[in-house]
Amino acid sequence: MHVIDLCRRYQLRLNLLLIILLSSSLTAVLAQTPARHLEPQPYYTVGALAFTSTDRVYNRWAPTLAHVSNQTGIPLKLVTLTPDELVEQVANNKLDFILGNALITVALKKDYGVSHLLNLVPNGRTEPEHAVGSALIARSQLNITNLKELRSLRVISADPNAFGGFQILAGELIEQGINPLSDLEQLKFVGFPQDKLLDDLLAQQADVAILPTCVLENAIEKGDVPVGELHVLLAKQTDFICQTSSQLYPSYAFSKLGHTDHQVATAITLAMLSINATDPEAVIGRYQNWSVPVKDNHVYALLKQLKHWPFVTNWQRLLQDATPWAIAIAIVLFLGYLHHLRVKRLVIKRTHALSQEMKQHQTTQKALFEQQKQFYKAQRVLLTGEMASGIAHELNQPLAGIRYLTQGCLYRLDDSQTEISQALNKTIEQVDRAQSTIKRLRHFCQQPSVYDDVELSQLISETLKLMQPDFKRAGVSPELKLQTVDVSCDASLMQQVLVNLLRNALDAMEPMPQKQLTIELSAQDSQACIRIIDSGSGLTDQALKRLFFPFETSKENGLGLGMVVCKRIVEEHGGQITAHNKPLSRPQDTHQANPMQNHDTGLIITVTLPIKVAAHG
Repeated sequence: MHVIDLCRRYQLRLNLLLIILLSSSLTAVLAQTPARHLEPQPYYTVGALAFTSTDRVYNRWAPTLAHVSNQTGIPLKLVTLTPDELVEQVANNKLDFILGNALITVALKKDYGVSHLLNLVPNGRTEPEHAVGSALIARSQLNITNLKELRSLRVISADPNAFGGFQILAGELIEQGINPLSDLEQLKFVGFPQDKLLDDLLAQQADVAILPTCVLENAIEKGDVPVGELHVLLAKQTDFICQTSSQLYPSYAFSKLGHTDHQVATAITLAMLSINATDPEAVIGRYQNWSVPVKDNHVYALLKQLKHWPFVTNWQRLLQDATPWAIAIAIVLFLGYLHHLRVKRLVIKRTHALSQEMKQHQTTQKALFEQQKQFYKAQRVLLTGEMASGIAHELNQPLAGIRYLTQGCLYRLDDSQTEISQALNKTIEQVDRAQSTIKRLRHFCQQPSVYDDVELSQLISETLKLMQPDFKRAGVSPELKLQTVDVSCDASLMQQVLVNLLRNALDAMEPMPQKQLTIELSAQDSQACIRIIDSGSGLTDQALKRLFFPFETSKENGLGLGMVVCKRIVEEHGGQITAHNKPLSRPQDTHQANPMQNHDTGLIITVTLPIKVAAHG
């Protein structure tokens, strides 16, 4: 026995040394996450169910997770949680994997879609689905024949949520119509460690202790309990290595949450399956190995029997554990509230400034919109008038021909052909009516001009502001060379001319790789000269000759009236409008075949208007 005690002490010291070394390894692994595995998230959290000291639970599973991290390169963070904390963390999607008993694993599978990956095979077990149960332990002098006799006895258990102790036996009691919490009047939960319950039995402070299977056998093997002093009540006949008073269930299960990546879960599962009973991780974790999931329908049946888990929660311990966090949260909330007040003040201040800026911007936008609205309205009227003039010109000639031919027919009729004569006279009446209608249409579409004193450079600047979206969309910044020149003109109509010419220039430069637009205004010999020079491809000689003809256009959807309108407005103001291609600045470039590669191509539109003569007193 002395040699055995020395061996046990040596083994205990060796286990403690392994715990320290592997815990340090785990800390290093969790602190230093490899860059190649950080793409999905910094680490994966494993929640381990803890009834006893969290340090003991952490030290039991930390080496296993450290081994998995070292083998797969996947960073794992171990957190130990009570049953209530575990359910809360799962409900809030704060865990990626779970290490828990079979009952809570099945419960979470049902409510939260947890996927069962592995089952633990504890030391000394051969079948993982029959690895843990409950044992009713009493002094050797006490015997009972059924569970109902427990009502009159002093029964103790470690914790109401302990699966391998109280919960399994609670299912057995409920199956026989016994409510363990109300019918067992002398039931007490004395807490951990479990060896304490055996001491209470030996001290005759309790009659029966509800403990997991193999606790008594391990205590006897270690010499903590004399042989023959205690025994298991209502022991079932099984081939299990330890005596049990209940049905056997699977031990610990490793599961993943629904949101966890399946490839990560696969890698971790393979790493855990590679652990053997002789590995240090298995020695410290007190298991042989991990196996694939086993049948757990009897666990689900136990969960159904327990119904709403009628267990008493240790609110005092929960409050004690939560108090530091509550204080820290209160401090954080207070600081957050102060920050909120500061941010709120800044937001109000900046919102007011932004509101003023938005009002100013809206006023500017509204004025610009009204200006554009009036501009487009005037442009439609001008185009309608010019279109009416063109249509009238084209229709008057065939109508006049019809009238002359009809009159010729009338001259050739004799007096006996009265019906034909009446018909032809009606034809002439309809022709006259059509000509009168066209004449009224032309008169209706004519827009009277309103002449005012206008400073042309200011008018050009306002037009450029109006067309700013067009220039931005085309990626063109006009180069301005403007002098101060005063003329007498209709500002709205002259703006129509400028907009039409500038848009034509932008359309001409659209396919060019380099765009350059120059606008010049100068006074030359009592004439105001406006020159619009673009870097487009220019026009052919034939196109230049017919530039100011109505219904002549090179645009796919154009009407061919824009330049006609411009010519009409300019001439109405006593001016002239001309167009010619830019002369090549380098004669050697004239051989270039592709005009898009020639930066000297383009069109020059020149508009001249009479300068306003100052009145002499």
